[in-house]
Amino acid sequence: MNTENKIAWIDAENRTGSFHAIENGKEVQKTEHLFWDFVCGLMNAGYRIM
Repeated sequence: MNTENKIAWIDAENRTGSFHAIENGKEVQKTEHLFWDFVCGLMNAGYRIM
């Protein structure tokens, strides 16, 4: 199983997630398996993913 950490930046105020650093974004690191579940959860919650 791949244990490489993946990184995303989350801007809760603008409900945006990005795979690149964004202004006012909070960096989130998770292992690959948890990362994609996390990203899908953000999309289901109405976040825009860039």
